[in-house]
Amino acid sequence: MNKLKTLVLAICLSFVASVASAEMRMGVSVHAMMFETTGSETLRTSGNVTNKSVDETAVVPSIFIEAVNSDGLGVGIDYVPVAELGSGTGDDDDAETSGANKASAELASHSTIYVIAQNENGLFVKAGMAFADVDTTETLSTGDSYGNASTEGLMAGIGLSRDLDNGMFVRGELSYVDYDDISITSTGGSTVKADVDSTNVTFSIGKSF
Repeated sequence: MNKLKTLVLAICLSFVASVASAEMRMGVSVHAMMFETTGSETLRTSGNVTNKSVDETAVVPSIFIEAVNSDGLGVGIDYVPVAELGSGTGDDDDAETSGANKASAELASHSTIYVIAQNENGLFVKAGMAFADVDTTETLSTGDSYGNASTEGLMAGIGLSRDLDNGMFVRGELSYVDYDDISITSTGGSTVKADVDSTNVTFSIGKSF
């Protein structure tokens, strides 16, 4: 996976010089982000492991900017302010504590750096890397608290773009992000691990300059 991520970043950087004087595109997007999160918590004293899977759909806005050359090849960056990963309340079934636990997590400051290739018919493909901070909020009967973490993942997408008047354009896109596993240790020594994937349906409107 690390070699693949290095290759993706190298490809992104290799396009920078070729699009330095290319057409600029800016716009806004609305994403329907469908997260699939599988996680586990290992308790600090007993070592008991609790597994949980959460599916969460979030509709979030983003902004993007791209530089694309005359051959339809370019680079871009997309920024999402925040996206909810999921939340839940556990049963009071832990022998170590008394009381139910509540927790939630969200992806904060989510950025995607990508390369894009578009043909004359408006069909395009994208590939790149996503970077995000994972912020957690919890109320635990143990009195523990979990910190925040960062993750990254590979992104691939396909879509269709249509030109409008005055340099405007609209496009739709389907993409998938495979994030790296996340591991966070609480102040008391318990550990949470999570595997997050995201399937995204995106509608965008923008303008070329």
